[in-house]
Amino acid sequence: MECNPASRREFLKFGAALAAGVGLAGDMVEVFAEGLQRLAQGLPRVLWLQGQACGGCSASLLNADKPAILEVLTQRLSLAFHPTLSAAQGRLALEVIEGVQRAGEPFLMVLEGAIPAGMPEACRMAGRPFAEVLLPALRGAQYVVAAGTCASFGGIPAAEGSPTGATSIREFMEARAVPVKDRLVNCPACPCHPDELLGTLAHLAAKGYPEVKSTLTPTMFATNCLHFECPFLPQFNARIFATRFGDADACLYSLGCRGLDVYADCQRRRWNGGVNWCLAAAAPCLGCNQPHFGKSRSLPFYPREGS
Repeated sequence: MECNPASRREFLKFGAALAAGVGLAGDMVEVFAEGLQRLAQGLPRVLWLQGQACGGCSASLLNADKPAILEVLTQRLSLAFHPTLSAAQGRLALEVIEGVQRAGEPFLMVLEGAIPAGMPEACRMAGRPFAEVLLPALRGAQYVVAAGTCASFGGIPAAEGSPTGATSIREFMEARAVPVKDRLVNCPACPCHPDELLGTLAHLAAKGYPEVKSTLTPTMFATNCLHFECPFLPQFNARIFATRFGDADACLYSLGCRGLDVYADCQRRRWNGGVNWCLAAAAPCLGCNQPHFGKSRSLPFYPREGS
């Protein structure tokens, strides 16, 4: 089924919004538009599973406003299953998931949350350990997308001392000899931005595997160092550092800001409908898209004031 011209214009409009948000080249507009059109036609379908997670990445997707989430689900994605949005639960949910795999057609698998590799009883579906449900989907998917830092790197569920043995999807796949190269894409952040997730899915559907960094994060969404786009950069250069939260017009480096080491598009794309981002709200960057985020006692989110 082909989209009519009016629908095609809508796909191009949204493709332009995805590309313009981070200043991507004009040819990416066509790539995103083609990918979104294919996803809307179910070529391929999207299977979304959830492990150890707070649901923040799903909430982030639900907060998408350009286009609105109803439009995303009904016109942009052929979403075969989502644990929060789908009515199917328990055994029926497993039948839906297994049906997607048996159909023999290409599908994209999205994982939200870490995998409790050391505690199989931590996450279960219809009485089955989550890893047993996940593994066949990983093997059968054309591409795998890790939505958020927990899925990408382990995140908070993999914090030092966690009894669940939480692991990232990459570690899980490598331990079970499931191919990772040119199949797995990480979309980290806590939560991941809906535009980045949709843009990644669109690229996979239209053009295949994108160019990625060593962390398997798409370079198209991670080319800018936040430090150089920070509203407090003049204060950093002048060595005017805040000693406590609430200090006005002072750099937050001494309070734990990690923007010096973070490459992301937060400042350009922003959150809450493009209204704000952490630094503009006078909050330090926590490096929530980094592999070490939330995992070590020696690297807390915030140091004590004045330390």
